Amino acid sequence: MAGIGFRLQKLLSGEDYTSTVKAFGFSTLITAGPFLLTVLLVVFVQNLSYDNLTDRGLAYLQSLITYGYAFSLLTVGPSYLVLTRYVADEYYRGHVTSFVASFFSAYVINLAVWSPFVLWFFSGLAVDWGMRLNAFLLYALAVGMWLAMIFLSAAQNYWLVSRAFLLGAAVSLPAAFTLGRAQGLSGYFAGFVLGQAVVLVTLVGAMLKEFGYWEPRDHNWLSYFKLHPRLAGIGFFYNLGIWIDKFQFWASSEGEWLDPRLRYAPIYDTPMFVSYMTILPALVYFFLLVETDFFEKYHDYFVSIQRQEGLAALERRRRGIVESLRFSLKRVATVQGIVTVLAILVAPWIVLVFRMDPMHLSVLRLGMYSAFIQAGAVILMNILLYFDHQGEALKISAVFCLLNAVCTEATLRMGLLAYGYGYGIAALVSLAMALWYANERLRLLHFWTFVRQPFHEPVAQSTDADAELS
Repeated sequence: MAGIGFRLQKLLSGEDYTSTVKAFGFSTLITAGPFLLTVLLVVFVQNLSYDNLTDRGLAYLQSLITYGYAFSLLTVGPSYLVLTRYVADEYYRGHVTSFVASFFSAYVINLAVWSPFVLWFFSGLAVDWGMRLNAFLLYALAVGMWLAMIFLSAAQNYWLVSRAFLLGAAVSLPAAFTLGRAQGLSGYFAGFVLGQAVVLVTLVGAMLKEFGYWEPRDHNWLSYFKLHPRLAGIGFFYNLGIWIDKFQFWASSEGEWLDPRLRYAPIYDTPMFVSYMTILPALVYFFLLVETDFFEKYHDYFVSIQRQEGLAALERRRRGIVESLRFSLKRVATVQGIVTVLAILVAPWIVLVFRMDPMHLSVLRLGMYSAFIQAGAVILMNILLYFDHQGEALKISAVFCLLNAVCTEATLRMGLLAYGYGYGIAALVSLAMALWYANERLRLLHFWTFVRQPFHEPVAQSTDADAELS
């Protein structure tokens, strides 16, 4: 995302508050556009559908959206970071004319592999075929959005990305309101899906505008699965880790049937959904700081290596990276700490706004604290990936996934008062691992940078004596 980072830096360097507000606004849309669009619709429907949508209907709507996004993240996860690395390498080489072809290749392949299962799942819903197809379409659109965002990160134009989500919200909310009033549940859902379609079409249009469609096909990104298999593992384990506790609650005695194919756990789903909302400030602020100040220090370090500067200069650059990270992490921790504490304090009011049961309060507060911890782990994993420590990031994501599953199962057996602790323990352990790895790898940055470089075998030069012998 370095290109977007440079432009955000220009905004932050402005002398008025408007520039800063713009930088934070664009960073928010780039970082959490799809999530914010979902939140807007859910809150919108909750407050305007009392007269024509029951609590069960609202739960059904939320579950359809949740399942669509869950399937999209789980299925695109293994290819997401692999494709990101391919795009980064191609951008570095200046080969951007194949980006649109690569996007369509990744999109078609992902849908070809996973769509039969997803379509089979949604075809079993006890609703009309219109809603079934809309549920599948939501999944397909979400997959396209995740993939399109990878390529647009190289476009160096934050407005293209932000405009897509703003247009999606502008279409989705009135469409959901109009269709919902006329058709009820299916109308609200169709309006939301329509907004997602606008987002994807706009993103694809932005790609065509930026890169053109010069090559009919490009499947070269598939070779990166062999070159960087750990990236596929990170994407798989991290996304599975995010959803594994929800799956366990759905399958447990706390889960309730909404449909022959849909289960949900009201005591866990909504509190966790709201908890993830509370960490958006940390992710947005981190994106803003890291893609501006940190990236500048990071770039200077490797430029110094290319210029063959001395060890003293490299050490000075390394200290600059460490100081930038320390400053950024302190600022992010402070801002997010304040947000999380305030959210925990007003949790009773949040329970009323989202129409949750008062029994959900303890799960909500635990979820907020756990999400805060997980945000720290995610941020540090990103730092490790900046320095290409894929093995360490893979271990962290795998441990998070495994612990979340094991600890959540244990809390389900303990009862209500333990709900949420499984996720919290998994997040805490993964944060501890990420802190240790990040500290050690940055402390020995010179060593890890040089020791992993490929040193080719020297080629023996033939001499006259060798020629005579031959």
